Amino acid sequence: MDRLYEPPRSWTWPHYRFIQWLLPTVCRLCGGHCVRGAENVPDEGGALIASNHVSHLDPPVVGTAIRRRSYYFAAAELFRNPIFGRLIRKCYAFPVKRGEADRAALKAAIELLEMGELLTMFPEGTRSHTGEISEFDLGAALAASRARVPIIPCALSGTNLLLPRGAKWLRRGRVAVTFGEPIDTLKYGEKPGKEDLRRITEEVEASVRAMQAAQQAWLAGQEPCRPKAKE
Repeated sequence: MDRLYEPPRSWTWPHYRFIQWLLPTVCRLCGGHCVRGAENVPDEGGALIASNHVSHLDPPVVGTAIRRRSYYFAAAELFRNPIFGRLIRKCYAFPVKRGEADRAALKAAIELLEMGELLTMFPEGTRSHTGEISEFDLGAALAASRARVPIIPCALSGTNLLLPRGAKWLRRGRVAVTFGEPIDTLKYGEKPGKEDLRRITEEVEASVRAMQAAQQAWLAGQEPCRPKAKE
């Protein structure tokens, strides 16, 4: 297989569209599903969504919170099963080798962004054991800046309770997804250095942390998903 990823087409696989309908419905039935800021995700053109990571559910939860299809990284070992590997590939996942600098995966990410696709990355590198956000690495900033596309911060809460580590079945719980305002990766120039990438990463991480903190009131049932407009 020459390409790591499913080639972009003018149409989207029907089962992906089905999952985009099914998963939010399941989340609502399990306790609640709140999406904020989806208007910050552009309808077209390359962009990179950078999200915190707490559960195996995170990639589809992010992908089904928006109308566009989104490519995303998945651990290379998940593709060893030919049936499951083919299924998630048709859901726009492509493999990345964890724990090392995977240049092939980075190249694929940049290619997709340059082709005008949406890509979701989890800059923590792995799932958080506690639900707390860990320090982001520079990979998302590097890919986005090389492709000259914006980064859209994304905060997730509740997926680790809906599907805890080791669980085989969904549990009751609320899930919140918030997309922040796009961050321009070119404000430090067309070829940002390591310190510039660090500043971009810190800005993205700070945005994700702030949005996750703002989700807690809804998760606790203290406010509606979308506050009423002031009269």
